[in-house]
Amino acid sequence: MKTLASIVFALSAATAPAEMIDRVVATVDSRAITLSELNRAILTGALAPESGEGTAMFRDRVLNVMIDEYLRYRDAMRFSPTLPDPAEVDRAVEALRARIRAGKNDPDAEFRAAGLSPVEVRASLERQIVVRQYVRDRFAALAFVSTDDLDAEYAAVSEEARRAGAAMPPRAGIEEDLRERVRERRTAEEIEKWTKDLREKARITMLSEAPALPPGKPVVLSHAP
Repeated sequence: MKTLASIVFALSAATAPAEMIDRVVATVDSRAITLSELNRAILTGALAPESGEGTAMFRDRVLNVMIDEYLRYRDAMRFSPTLPDPAEVDRAVEALRARIRAGKNDPDAEFRAAGLSPVEVRASLERQIVVRQYVRDRFAALAFVSTDDLDAEYAAVSEEARRAGAAMPPRAGIEEDLRERVRERRTAEEIEKWTKDLREKARITMLSEAPALPPGKPVVLSHAP
């Protein structure tokens, strides 16, 4: 049986000798991620290159985020989550358009260049919102923060302020901020554990473009048991 990657390659080879329609850059179980999808994720995502990060490293980071988001979305959909309010999706679309305009670019032109229709842009953002809602519901128990938690967080923040030579405000004035810091840290830790578990159970293959490897050679990062 032909794999999806071989079918894409055959179609591109049959169309034009020097032109490739698309190529698969990674697979997650039976799901193929194409180069065009990666390019779209770079456009619509919130990630930006870090200082000293080359183009290839940035694209690899975006690709890994795509894989994580796909695994989390697939897991969330097993529980038939409620679809987000259209108004929330509208706000997400406008926020994306504002971010593109802030970079001195025209959102509609950027979407067309990436081959994205308005419907596809909304669908992509809607999937992100579904995962956020699922995470919020899944880890709702983390919302409780005890007095001991606040004591420890205030001590940590006070130490940070001392090292920076900054004045530390009274605890009563920043208690809600302390509570939110604890929640965010716990949630991030749980998401990391959840995502790691999902990756370990999936078969993920990255199609490396590194010069040291033959073109298209798959690099298997994990195997399902």
